[in-house]
Amino acid sequence: MSLTFLTGTERSQPLPARFLNPVDSDGVSLTSGPTGSGFSLDRTLGLGAPGIHGLLVDDDNLLGFGIYPGDRLIVDRSATPVVDQYLVVRPRGCDEYSLRLLAPDPRGGLLLKAARPSIPSIVLDDLGSIEIWGAVLWVVSYVGRKQP
Repeated sequence: MSLTFLTGTERSQPLPARFLNPVDSDGVSLTSGPTGSGFSLDRTLGLGAPGIHGLLVDDDNLLGFGIYPGDRLIVDRSATPVVDQYLVVRPRGCDEYSLRLLAPDPRGGLLLKAARPSIPSIVLDDLGSIEIWGAVLWVVSYVGRKQP
């Protein structure tokens, strides 16, 4: 599975003033209709806060979790993992990070399940054998059409 760590430069920037109150050629405001209460995607997702990072899903290995190539994962490095939460993990000695679901083990304890059933679960009996990099708070998917 391939994840790309996004940099802080990909955080959204404030809109230029010309977009905040656009007018037509006659000087009539084009912002007719309901106005929001200042919704901010950055604020909602926590972007810019310490410990919040964005990751890009590069392939289809997470389809079993309903996560698609091109989706962005918003990860909190300071969150305490809980059962039924997606975690970004890396087994000690491995170069790549992967996404796993923290789940109860039917025999007791906890497992890190992969999105594909063919990939074995990791039993969390030795926390020293795996690095838990962070907990996924949000999955952001693009559902519009790409412009030509």
